[in-house]
Amino acid sequence: MSVCGVSAAIATAAACKAKKEELTLAVGLSMVFTSIMMIVMPAVIKGVFPVDKQLILGGAWMGGTIDATGAVAAAGAFLGEKALYVAATIKMIQNVLIGVIAFFVAIYFTTKVEVAETGYRVGAREIWFRFPKFVLGFLAASIIFSVCYSYFNAQVSGMGSAMIDQGVVKGMADLFRGWFFCLAFVSIGLATNFRALREHFVGGKPLILYVCGQSFNLVLTLLVSYIMFYWVFPNVTAAI
Repeated sequence: MSVCGVSAAIATAAACKAKKEELTLAVGLSMVFTSIMMIVMPAVIKGVFPVDKQLILGGAWMGGTIDATGAVAAAGAFLGEKALYVAATIKMIQNVLIGVIAFFVAIYFTTKVEVAETGYRVGAREIWFRFPKFVLGFLAASIIFSVCYSYFNAQVSGMGSAMIDQGVVKGMADLFRGWFFCLAFVSIGLATNFRALREHFVGGKPLILYVCGQSFNLVLTLLVSYIMFYWVFPNVTAAI
């Protein structure tokens, strides 16, 4: 959950062959706190942040801390379109790390943990089997649209923006995005079973781990976002 929420938990669980109840716990924690943070964080930003820093700094903060991509976009939309794009961009960059983390987790568990437990060493085929393939689709789609955008702009100035950002691609994407957001958050509610999660919180260690880790993440992400957007790259911030 330091990278993403449900997607990263599923990918990493497959990489290390976690038990079903362990994955359920991680997903449940992510869903519960994501539902809270997507409402609370925009309110905190509106109430505490200076007006001139709410959209960019607030969007970056939410993009780096809220677990689910859909929740990040929804929280950003509460603040405004600019905050939505900043938050979604930060989150998509994080999402690329899902494959990287899952790959190294798979290597570690197949070469260290499982070898120590079973004495059997698996090969590269098993690592490939555990690798989350949806990450490749994400990268492929990003590359294709980036190439198309650059190609059309090279042919006629502004053509790429007109076709992709303002044309049929954006029009179709906005329509589907709205419906998928609705379905995603209804699904979060349907999949969150507090009664089933209760037995996993005996002793409170998973909850303490999540709260401490997420609190550290909130502070560190806010600090780094401010440094990057207002100290290191102020010219980029001014152009957004």
